[in-house]
Amino acid sequence: MIDIKQLINICENYIYPSNENVVIKEPYIPYIPADWSGVLVLAESQNLSVNNLDYINFLNKLTVTERIQRLEKSGESVGVYPWDDGSLKLAVQASLKIEPSRVGVSNAVLWSQRGDNSENINPDLNLQLRSTELWKELLPMLKPKKIICCGKIAKNVIDATKWSGDILHLRLPAKTAMSRVSGMFKEEDLLNRYPEVADIVNSNPSWLEGSYRQNKIFFACHAVSNFSNCN
Repeated sequence: MIDIKQLINICENYIYPSNENVVIKEPYIPYIPADWSGVLVLAESQNLSVNNLDYINFLNKLTVTERIQRLEKSGESVGVYPWDDGSLKLAVQASLKIEPSRVGVSNAVLWSQRGDNSENINPDLNLQLRSTELWKELLPMLKPKKIICCGKIAKNVIDATKWSGDILHLRLPAKTAMSRVSGMFKEEDLLNRYPEVADIVNSNPSWLEGSYRQNKIFFACHAVSNFSNCN
């Protein structure tokens, strides 16, 4: 059984001073479901730009301990966008045949930064290095069976921990990057060629709701192609 209190204690040792260039000074522990499969999916970092002020205000009203547990404090959403919008749920179930309800979720970089115009920016090298040091302490406590790193930053952070377990890599399902290529394919053709994805799309239509439906399908096909020998 995972000792949540010990994970919180570890994170408390990594809280940034208030004058550091981070939006929220506390890092956070992964969301781990009760019936965890041991699969941990990591995106890159939370988007805490000025466009997400409601969520930031919500976080600021929490206690320090609650902010460290923020991925369990977001209602039905976890607080990791490419997971909450269905992209990673669809990809994980289609490629690894694991129910998303049994998957742990977090970001590799456990703090967020803004640019001069309060826009979201990629976390700098210092935050990446500090996140690596924190994961070096968290991973032995979590003991994940499989880590899926989405994006180059997530890959670099986790690879630098020298974790000896099973680590898989995917592209980050960023809207702009996916849109550049997903539109080159017909949805019908993708689903015909990747029946694993078609099955999940048909059984979980809510994951495709909203915008960027084609991106989500294309990304799931990318995951199936990459993980074809990992089941």
